[in-house]
Amino acid sequence: MTAVGKLVTSLRGTTLQILTLIAFLSLKLLLDANMGFVNEIDVLPLAKQYVSPTWIPGDWYLNQPSGYRLLFLTLFGKLANNWGFLATSVIGRLLCYALVAVGLVRLGRILGLSLPLLLLALGLFLYAGSSQSAAASEWLVGSLEPKAVAYGFLLLAVGLMLEGRYRWMALMLGLATSFHVLVGGWAFVAVVGWLSLRRKTDFTDIRYLGSILLIYIAASAFAIGAILEQVFAPTPKGAVQPSYIYVFWRLPHHLNPLSWSSDWWVQPLVYLLILVFSVALLWRHRHSEPFSKYSPACIGLAEFTLIALIPFILGLVIAPFDSQGSLLQYYPFRLGDILLPLSTCLLFACLLEQTFTGKTRRGLVLACILLLSWMCSTQIVQFREQLVALHQFPSQEQGVENPEWKQLCGWVRTHTPKNAVVVSSPGEFESFTWLAERPTIAKFKLLPQTKAGIVSWYERLTDLSGNLYPWPDITNTEDDGTEIKSEIKNKLTTGYNHLTTAQAETLMVKYRADYFVTRIEHQLDLPIAYRNSLYILYKSPIEFTGLTQIYL
Repeated sequence: MTAVGKLVTSLRGTTLQILTLIAFLSLKLLLDANMGFVNEIDVLPLAKQYVSPTWIPGDWYLNQPSGYRLLFLTLFGKLANNWGFLATSVIGRLLCYALVAVGLVRLGRILGLSLPLLLLALGLFLYAGSSQSAAASEWLVGSLEPKAVAYGFLLLAVGLMLEGRYRWMALMLGLATSFHVLVGGWAFVAVVGWLSLRRKTDFTDIRYLGSILLIYIAASAFAIGAILEQVFAPTPKGAVQPSYIYVFWRLPHHLNPLSWSSDWWVQPLVYLLILVFSVALLWRHRHSEPFSKYSPACIGLAEFTLIALIPFILGLVIAPFDSQGSLLQYYPFRLGDILLPLSTCLLFACLLEQTFTGKTRRGLVLACILLLSWMCSTQIVQFREQLVALHQFPSQEQGVENPEWKQLCGWVRTHTPKNAVVVSSPGEFESFTWLAERPTIAKFKLLPQTKAGIVSWYERLTDLSGNLYPWPDITNTEDDGTEIKSEIKNKLTTGYNHLTTAQAETLMVKYRADYFVTRIEHQLDLPIAYRNSLYILYKSPIEFTGLTQIYL
């Protein structure tokens, strides 16, 4: 076979592996809650508003500064504006899965994994634990958002790093940082630590090291503004600090280990033990053929993973003392929480690849095929149901409880002025803004990223709940982070549903709102603009037209 023929055969094999991984990921994740209980309901309307400022010009949240999301909003905002949210969700997810698939296929080849074992590693990562994370509820692949794109570039960077192609690695790391400053930033820190172990062999030329740094800085240019904003923006004065709100009330499941379940440590410990066990046995076979050429990459991946766990451990150490979340707000658990389970699954698959040879290899491949077939068969039924559900989009997958809610949002969209502000419950009705296409006051789900924005968000939620102090006691370690969030949302909803007519009027005056939407049971002495069997839309007794207030 000629050199060209070999190249074509290799490309075909690589393409087939990539497409297989994309299909495997899509079967489980592609149609899972598109624009539903995931961050797409947050970032995709932001993206559309960014490229089309006239869409909902009066919405407070949608017109927040773009921050680190600038590149993501620019690229996917155009898609959302032209194709709609559902198509953007599906196409964007496929692009993310393609990035991840390319990165994993490259990693698989560097580590010496055949396609069945690579799929097994990916299957274990997706299905074995309670989630894709070790403890802090992170995930590598799923819905469309900035960190999903960043993780794709990160996987490419890790493969290039293990190959010693450091300039290309710096480019991928920079792109990861431009899409998500924390994913790329923590990865850069871990890479610096990993490269420091090789400074005497790989970096004797200071100009080469400088070129790597310059490439990373140039590729991460879209994140520089967000970094400067976070560092130099003044902290608003008030009783509650933005970092405290961010860490302990809004995102404890990611950032506050003291709110995690009492047995949170079991899963990361199991992953760590399997990782150490796999690496120890791989180390023993490092000189055996044909594994010797893959051994440096396997050891290098393990080293990189352990270095990435250092911020994770430091986060655990500082958690009891960081009472305001000043350090925890920077997500010290993010990278290690993903890399530990992913690297464990990959290196365990490498161990199986090197252990089962000869006659036993056929049995291993057969076992992989059977296990993967079982995983796929369980997902095919669910995928079919999700595909059928798209005909009713938006539906319960998007948090739309019933047809009556769609009817109300449709009425608001077609019978109210485009700039009409509608007061809605802060703890529910999260689909209101993008379904009704009208501005509202604030949602617990939709958290601004600036210090001033976080404080304003807290004040707005407090107003919407009737000043009932809905925030729970975060020192109660019997509740995990998810339960704390649910408790806050329930209290916000309860407070909103018990607002009096006077409180509702005060809200509408303060935020210059034209309408007030609630459930039919919530009776107020206000003019009724629309109602159905489940929901009611009240009209403000004061009509806001520009700067003029007209009392009806």
